[in-house]
Amino acid sequence: MAEKIKDSRSRNVHYWRLLVIDGDIANDSYPNSKTLSIKYEVSIATIKRDIEYMKIMLNAPILYSKVKRGYYYENKIFRLPAIFTTEDELFSGAMALKLLSQYKNTPIYKHVEGIFNNFYKVLSYKDIKNNLWVENRVLFIEEATPNFSDEIWNILIASMTENRYIEFSYKGPWMDSVRDNYYIAPYQIICKGGTWYFAGYSNRKSSVSLYALHRVISVSLTDEHFEMDKNYKYFVSTDKVFGVYGFDRELKCSIQFFNETVTYISEREWADDQVIEHQEDGSIIMTFSSGQIYEVVRFILSQGSNALPLEPAELVDEWKNQVKTMYENILEK
Repeated sequence: MAEKIKDSRSRNVHYWRLLVIDGDIANDSYPNSKTLSIKYEVSIATIKRDIEYMKIMLNAPILYSKVKRGYYYENKIFRLPAIFTTEDELFSGAMALKLLSQYKNTPIYKHVEGIFNNFYKVLSYKDIKNNLWVENRVLFIEEATPNFSDEIWNILIASMTENRYIEFSYKGPWMDSVRDNYYIAPYQIICKGGTWYFAGYSNRKSSVSLYALHRVISVSLTDEHFEMDKNYKYFVSTDKVFGVYGFDRELKCSIQFFNETVTYISEREWADDQVIEHQEDGSIIMTFSSGQIYEVVRFILSQGSNALPLEPAELVDEWKNQVKTMYENILEK
């Protein structure tokens, strides 16, 4: 036990020294092996090994200036990642990466995976081996998510960082063909169920619309800048599960649930203001606010005969239209 603690402390001291050396190099003080060895009370050989380790194993862009007689970063924004320091944190990190695997078809996952790989480079094999059981014994079921390219993501991020318009072609779900010449100021990125969208302002429409990244066909960054509308109402997660497309207003929805669905609905929080009323026949009525009427209808249909919409009229009518169409399709078979 004492040997394990000693090994852990030694490893933490080593990585702590790498972090502080990283800070010394990043602040343009041009430290050299001699000054660092004196500062951290280790040998010059130890500092040189640390520098080589940072360059080779951690991809640190360290160069030596003969003029300044010290080390500096070729890439001024490079910094070493902070590392998990306890076994619990390492385990949580492995779990987090598995959780993020549902986004593995996106550039985000590639970047996060790269960060974790840098973490693992400074860990001992024993640390990693102790957490390998997570791979097979903890499973996150992935959703079927659409793909989009690194180019689209990178241009969108650049646009939002610099507040520049983008121009793109797009094929929406109700479009017969691709439409060109969209000229949009991206305001916000939203992810729902593994699908990524961005909200963008159109001068032509004088309004904000929502666009799915995987439906963007081609995109380019323009030279024209925009200013965010101070009155823009950000999309927020008040509708916890029902999607991102909505009405101009929220409506009070009531749905009655029966049989085994009662337990399923009661165990979860579907909206911030939901109220569940238990009925004498064993059913429940859930009331909540939502602007996602069409998504709520899809949810009701997914529960089959165990869900019955009660209000508002828009919700009930849309549900009836969907059920009627399904019935007519059955008759045609």
